[in-house]
Amino acid sequence: MPKTKPRKPDADVNLRHGGHATDTCPRCHYVRIKKDQGKLLHGIPELTDSAKLRSVVGQIKDNLMQDKSLVGDPAAVFMMGVLEARISGREYYLFASSGRTAEPWIKPKHLDGITYHPRKWTLANPTIPANHRGWLTVRGEKVDLGADLQGVTRPCSAMKLLLGLGAMHLDWKSVDYVRMSEMVYVGPKAEDAKQMRVWHGHGATNSWTAHSCDACEARIPYLICDVLPCWIDNP
Repeated sequence: MPKTKPRKPDADVNLRHGGHATDTCPRCHYVRIKKDQGKLLHGIPELTDSAKLRSVVGQIKDNLMQDKSLVGDPAAVFMMGVLEARISGREYYLFASSGRTAEPWIKPKHLDGITYHPRKWTLANPTIPANHRGWLTVRGEKVDLGADLQGVTRPCSAMKLLLGLGAMHLDWKSVDYVRMSEMVYVGPKAEDAKQMRVWHGHGATNSWTAHSCDACEARIPYLICDVLPCWIDNP
């Protein structure tokens, strides 16, 4: 049989969460790459993951597979996520979990062996708003989501990470980056296994990480918008 030529790895290795920089923001209604006097209005025009963050969720996954209290149930379905940010010259590292248990299931033992900024990871477990009102942007400003969005109360890892960052009410002078990576665990007998598995990434280097669910994809653009209210009210 003729040998098949190996597929060339994707040039773009990062999964995007909440759309692309060329999208129009639903909060401020500017294209997310719009500039004012050469400077981007959005400090976070795109929310991507990174190979280093994928290594962190990969290590959590390896530790998780040893924890029979979580993976011993063949019908289990749950998710984890990590976020890193450099804002106004300071770095932040957050982790979050969703599903399986009401309380965060990631324990200190699940962080063992992380080599990327070890012992600097902080749990993000904020309360998810009960409806589309009263959310926080990463800048710590209140925002209402679109009233027609579905699944706004899902307590997904991505939401916990972004709301957790916003709850810090950081001094927002500059943004170097905000990155996020997620992973989904689907037990062999999970009822919604087919739905959960569609979240896996499709890039050559991303096949074992997950992109955000549809509800998060719709919510994320509101939360990563850091455009000042004065620009929104008086464009």
